Amino acid sequence: MTDKLTEVYDQRYSGGYRKNLAGYEIARWAALEHFIKRVLKIDNIRTVLDYGAGRGLHVELWRKVFPKANLYFCDISSVALKKLVENYPEYESNCVQIKNDYMPFPDTSFDIVISVEVMEHVANLDSYLNDIHRLLKPEGTFIWTTPCGNRFSIEHIFNVITKQIEETNEGYRRWKWEDPTHLRRLTSKEIQEKLEKHGFDKIIFRFRSHFFSFVCTALMRGPLSRLGERMMLLDYFLFRIFPNGASMIGAARKISA
Repeated sequence: MTDKLTEVYDQRYSGGYRKNLAGYEIARWAALEHFIKRVLKIDNIRTVLDYGAGRGLHVELWRKVFPKANLYFCDISSVALKKLVENYPEYESNCVQIKNDYMPFPDTSFDIVISVEVMEHVANLDSYLNDIHRLLKPEGTFIWTTPCGNRFSIEHIFNVITKQIEETNEGYRRWKWEDPTHLRRLTSKEIQEKLEKHGFDKIIFRFRSHFFSFVCTALMRGPLSRLGERMMLLDYFLFRIFPNGASMIGAARKISA
């Protein structure tokens, strides 16, 4: 499964896949910036890993929120990492390919591991979390974003009504219309249970895509796209503590041995 996903993403990144931020991705960027700077309030960060970095869509954000940190990047796609290095040649020696659910860096290498929209894609969720736990220093922080399966988001209600929810082989769920590489849509409770099992605590969540992201999607390709982008920001900045979002941001601390 991992090899198949690698082939899929190599093909996608050979084109223009995830070349620019647009729509809901701009809203996610703003939410991540607020979450890291205002909610987590982390300082004295020296080493940051973007786990599943793709072609480097968030490099400038990490530079902004971790201005003193050494940045590292990994992905299953060698094509994506090549694109990242083309845009940011200064990070060539800091880019490493993930192979067999393993990022070949020493244990306890990083203060922060960030994984943006990766958790729903990985073939083996337990291996992914084990690797991130291994890479973090004791009391290091794991930050992630992923689609959210919590009940009563407008997406959840829509998919219940239209019968667009299906069970996965793992016993989770996904929306039938999602990208086929989305293997699961976890609830915040499911993620918390998984993280606790894998040695994390101090788990916190914030939520996005309550209403505006869903209804403004239709504006993204028309002359009102800029208005739609700004309206999508409202989900996080107005409703971020309410769990009925279709997307989430979270953080957890690696428990000291």
